[in-house]
Amino acid sequence: MLHLMYLFLRWCPGALGILLRQKLYRHLLKACGRNVLIGRYVDLKIPKGIIIGDDVVINEYACLDAGRSGGLSEAAIVLGKGVFIGAGTTLLAGPGRLIIEEGNNIGSGCSIVADGDTVLEHHALLAGFCTVGATVPATELDVPNSPAKIPAAGRTRLGSGCWLGLRSRVALGIEIGEGTIVGAHSTVKESLPDYVIAFGHPARVWQMRP
Repeated sequence: MLHLMYLFLRWCPGALGILLRQKLYRHLLKACGRNVLIGRYVDLKIPKGIIIGDDVVINEYACLDAGRSGGLSEAAIVLGKGVFIGAGTTLLAGPGRLIIEEGNNIGSGCSIVADGDTVLEHHALLAGFCTVGATVPATELDVPNSPAKIPAAGRTRLGSGCWLGLRSRVALGIEIGEGTIVGAHSTVKESLPDYVIAFGHPARVWQMRP
């Protein structure tokens, strides 16, 4: 019965669909805040592993998948207050947790994968088609198979207020500092400090932010 209700809600168009999803999805999720807006054809996989805070917007064709998180007792995906998820974006938890803190704005077509614990601190901004938590093939590294260059399946962190430009890629296990800007089409293979501007393939620090 719950499955049939979910299929109907996922399809239901217009203001009626938004209202019904707002009222009824809270019974499918581990927890759901107030004033949550979820578009059509949003996939919620293992919804009991997902927490959504107040004033969150999830646009159509997005996917929140807690299915790889196994037997975690706590929520695998947590969206803080005021988070915006663009159309077609995929959030995939497991085996680590994915925590997206308050005020994050994630553009359309992004992919965030929590192979290790992944945290987007508050008010980060990701332009469209960014990838976070990707494993960068050894052939793309400066020194193939160098242990110093291949990140462990550990914590990935985007600091508060950082910006990722269009189609940026952040490798697994990387930390980007608070307020740092990463230029469009860049690949971040090494952690970046606070308040710098970096771009390139691989991304290099070019200057401090003014």
